[in-house]
Amino acid sequence: MKLCVSVIALCLLLPASPARAGWLFGGGFEHFSWVEDTAPLELKENGALFVFVAGYSWPLGEKFSAEYRGRYYVGDVEYNGFLLYDPTVPVTSTTNYTGTTQQGKLRHPVTPTIDVSMGLDLDWWQRSLSTNQHEDYRIVSMRIGAEHPVSPSVPWQLGGGIKFTLSTHENAHFDELGFDQNPALEPGQSVTPYLDVGFAFSPHWSIVGSYDGFSFGTSNDVPLSNASISGVFYQPASDMRVFGLRLEYR
Repeated sequence: MKLCVSVIALCLLLPASPARAGWLFGGGFEHFSWVEDTAPLELKENGALFVFVAGYSWPLGEKFSAEYRGRYYVGDVEYNGFLLYDPTVPVTSTTNYTGTTQQGKLRHPVTPTIDVSMGLDLDWWQRSLSTNQHEDYRIVSMRIGAEHPVSPSVPWQLGGGIKFTLSTHENAHFDELGFDQNPALEPGQSVTPYLDVGFAFSPHWSIVGSYDGFSFGTSNDVPLSNASISGVFYQPASDMRVFGLRLEYR
């Protein structure tokens, strides 16, 4: 909540910017971190992802504007964890991430200098370990926040708020691990802040920094067994943190 109050206060100090239609394209890098609450060893992943973004915004009358944005990313990160069936044996390996965020957002001005915003996100990513084990995540979230875009008089853009999940789904591909069933996992709901800060160094080019992520709770339990293994499987509580830096053209 302190983050939201600070963003709103800063936006109030900036001059207004009229809504207008336009395309946006950009690319850059993100520092990615994934940590699972596991014992006796903690599972951690860290590394760089390459990201590409594209979007379009347009006014909806005098009081609203709409925006679509797609984010696409790929990269290999360092894995420090343990064997799937023996959490006491440490393993260092590589995890490949491929994914996208598809976002639709509405903005509404509440003062001459600040818009409130509400958006829906669909996140999908595949997490593939070098051991041929992979997981697919599908997350639906809502964002509520405040923002001030770049204006002709002030080159700074600023936005932030709170993101909370509406639904979570994880396909752990248990059938590819030797089980005859593949029940879905549902990571626990997440509530996290997000932040975007940018600077326009020319009429069309900006450099933008961002912070985003998830803090999932422990998932549901799924009992599984095969000829050699029997147990209860679940996704541990997990934190994803993403710090981005990209160049954007609009």
